[in-house]
Amino acid sequence: MKEINSNLTIRNFITDLICSVSNSSSIVIAGHNNADPDALAAVMGLKEFLNQIDPNKKIDLVLNLNKLAEKIYKEILSDPKWNFSNTFPENIDLLIITDTSDLGMVIDSKYLQKKGKAPIIQSIIIIDHHIPPIKWDDRVKQTLILSDYSSSAEIITKLFQMQDLIPNRDIVLALLAGIITDTGHFRYATKNTLENAKFLLETGVSISEVTDHLNKKMARSEKIARIKSANRIQKIHYIQEYIVVFSHVSSYEASACKSLIELGADLSFIISYIPKTNEFRISSRAKGKLIRETPLHLGEIMKIIGQNHSGSGGGHDAAAGAYGIINNENKDYMGVLVPEILKLVKKVVVKKID
Repeated sequence: MKEINSNLTIRNFITDLICSVSNSSSIVIAGHNNADPDALAAVMGLKEFLNQIDPNKKIDLVLNLNKLAEKIYKEILSDPKWNFSNTFPENIDLLIITDTSDLGMVIDSKYLQKKGKAPIIQSIIIIDHHIPPIKWDDRVKQTLILSDYSSSAEIITKLFQMQDLIPNRDIVLALLAGIITDTGHFRYATKNTLENAKFLLETGVSISEVTDHLNKKMARSEKIARIKSANRIQKIHYIQEYIVVFSHVSSYEASACKSLIELGADLSFIISYIPKTNEFRISSRAKGKLIRETPLHLGEIMKIIGQNHSGSGGGHDAAAGAYGIINNENKDYMGVLVPEILKLVKKVVVKKID
């Protein structure tokens, strides 16, 4: 497996990517399950990038979108050439995964239960901006992991720049949507983020064209999930001056997690659990102040939690997630996970303060 480091530049990766695509007959680009606008933009943008290099190369897309990404797709990417499937072909020569490095977040247990079996995959290429996993799938041959990039859409934008290519207008809008949403409307943008956004804006689009598509009316079920998450906080934990809360809902975990931060928590964790399969999912969020003042990286915490429970995890310093299995006769998933997460968080936060 070739990893990007000081000895292998992005340009070298592009060369290897083009070679791999050229030598493969069945190619699929996919994002993680419940794909957000960033994953949507990265998948569509990469297809556009590769087809500008080889217009005749057939590339299939597989996506399962969240509500906001679905809205963006319908309003921006309505051209039939951006059609995608939510089912993988049986045999894949080359699977390119964007916005995650975890195959289990692309082909998850729900997919396997529905389809009965996983596709046969010969080789995998990963393009992502999250921290890398503890262990790679043996089929991963190339990776472009740029953790200092704000979004996967920004990485795809960089590929266009490196090859002196200009994305299709629809893709420009989608890439900007991915960058804007993953940076909290540029609150977490870096100098490089702004430079890449400038490249996209210079094609003739405006920020307002994108933000008009990002306004999503909150569904009643999402509002209820947020209210339930606040109501179900059993205990408020204190780590020095920081407030840490845990709660549980069965849907809209990320939104509920964000709402607890908005209510005043410095660090929040939302856990959902499926008793039938013993599977859990965790969404976590942290205030910027906590991240700036301590070495806490939620992606690292979630990576450990996932690994400890036969699953996986990762993400950003202030927003991350994990999934796994709890083999507990009492189904007391909160009793297992809360102390484990608290121990990891305290180890990092208290050490820095002391």
